[in-house]
Amino acid sequence: MVAIVWVVALAAALATLTVLAALAPYVSAEIQLRQHGALIGPAPSLPVQGRWFDDYFVIEPIDADTFAIGEPRYYQANYSYLIVGTNRAVLFDAGTGNRDITVVVRSLTHLPVTVIPSHLHFDHVGALGRFERTALIDEPSLRARVHDGELKLGRYEFLGLADALPAPRFKVDEWWPAGSRVDLGGRTLRVLSTPGHTPTSVALYDAERRQLFAGDFVYPGPLYAFLPGASRSAYRATTRTLLALLDPATRIYCAHMADDPDAIAAPRLGVEDLRALEATLLGIEHGTLASSGFYPRIFPVRGGISFETGFAWNNR
Repeated sequence: MVAIVWVVALAAALATLTVLAALAPYVSAEIQLRQHGALIGPAPSLPVQGRWFDDYFVIEPIDADTFAIGEPRYYQANYSYLIVGTNRAVLFDAGTGNRDITVVVRSLTHLPVTVIPSHLHFDHVGALGRFERTALIDEPSLRARVHDGELKLGRYEFLGLADALPAPRFKVDEWWPAGSRVDLGGRTLRVLSTPGHTPTSVALYDAERRQLFAGDFVYPGPLYAFLPGASRSAYRATTRTLLALLDPATRIYCAHMADDPDAIAAPRLGVEDLRALEATLLGIEHGTLASSGFYPRIFPVRGGISFETGFAWNNR
């Protein structure tokens, strides 16, 4: 009888561990993401590329028609990008919502603005629905959930639990198919599907100016590939697609600064960083790279970039 009890207890423990392992991305999101400190800190004392707009936003001109809009006081140091043509403008990423980014954008252009988020996490969707048009990448999984023209974000799609934010609902005015081109007037952007960090992530590529706006797919910090919806194999496929597409001199503009930057500046990477990411992903796949951490497992990439992924059976 005692042996049977032990067998039953062991089976129950193994079943519990199996369920927890399968649900690790969700458990991790619930436990690890929650911000317990202040969302907005004091103004940093670092030198600033660009200028302060007020006591919160920083505007950095990339060229005469492209502006990086930073939130360096927010704990994740987000950057959004205003891309201007002669007829219309695009705001790539919608800010965190901690302050009103629409005022900053209106100070830079009077053209109609379409806002599109790189992905639907809480820190990239703050101003959706607050400009003339809101666009999303044309994915069936998103379209199927639109009711009366509006999309309600899910708990693990939005992850607003990190900052104690309720999931938003917003109107979608435009659907941009992957591979399509958006004419701004004298400037064309190519819409790229970039799954990996999330399944519906998007990037915008200005081939003529050799500028890629990449969102959270890559940036000079820890790349999160262990949360719900993340996929290591999708990360590798997207990386290969970008390497085949991009001009080698392309500058990659990212959504988050490094954790310990030398200056307040729009985070920039190059194609060589994508090559390093591909090498890391291949090493993980072949089991030739050592990692630190338990969940997530952390693999070095290049400089301050690391790749954080789940167990071998999570985030495949």
